[in-house]
Formats: sequence, C-alpha cells, structure tokens
Amino acid sequence: MMKIKKILYLSLLLFIVGCEEKKEAKITINPKLSLPIECMRLDIMDRDEELLDTIRELYKFDDKCDLTLTISYKKDIVCTSPGSISARASGKFPKSFLDMKLRRGMEIEYRYYIDLYSNVDSSDVEEGFSRLQRDLIELKGSKK
Repeated sequence: MMKIKKILYLSLLLFIVGCEEKKEAKITINPKLSLPIECMRLDIMDRDEELLDTIRELYKFDDKCDLTLTISYKKDIVCTSPGSISARASGKFPKSFLDMKLRRGMEIEYRYYIDLYSNVDSSDVEEGFSRLQRDLIELKGSKK
C-alpha cells in the first residue's frame, strides 16, 4: 500500500512540474551581423494597437534604416490534427506564437521565436524586444 502511495505522489509531482514548464525562445543571430546595431525600421504584420503602442514605447524606430524589424504573431491557434491530440490533452500545445525577425533586404540577421501557452500580449513583446536589445544593442565590449 505504501508503494502505491509513493507512486501516486511521484506521478502527481511529475504532472505538476510538467505543467509548469517554462517557455523557451529560439534565437538565431547571423554571425556576420555588425554589432551593436545602430537603428531599426518597424514592420508589424498585424495591426494590434496595443502591441504597436508597446513596441513603439520601447524603441525609437527609424524609417530610413536598412534593417527592418518584422513582428508577426498568431493568437488562438487551434489544431485539429489527430497527431496533436496528446499535446492538446496535456496542455503542451501552444495557443499563440511571437516571431521577431530583423532583416537586411531578404537576409535574416536576427530571429526571436517563441511558442506561448497563452495568447501573445504586450508583456511577451516586451520580453522578446528586451532579449533583442541585450543581444544586439546593449553589448559590452562589442565589435564595431
């Protein structure tokens, strides 16, 4: 009986820890990119005013810059594929994503991509841009 209780307790603990899994962004940086970057132009694929206001408060974008930050996202993702049933049932299926790409022409210089288990909001944009800022703008001992 004691062994069963231990197994149930361990299973419950693993379930709780599994549900509290942190989201992790995927970052890609072109090694040829000259750092720190001097400016960015903004291009948002969707016109969500809250997200636009948030990103414009975080940085002074320059329409004349040759580096373009493109922000795209999707909310309320629903997948009806039979293969995703177990992911949806365990709560591991993303509800939205945020994708920030810094391009020079068609070449991607930097990319921040994250799947989210809730809908993308201003705090997610702030977190993503903060990471971009640390990686590309606020460098210590940076090369020019």
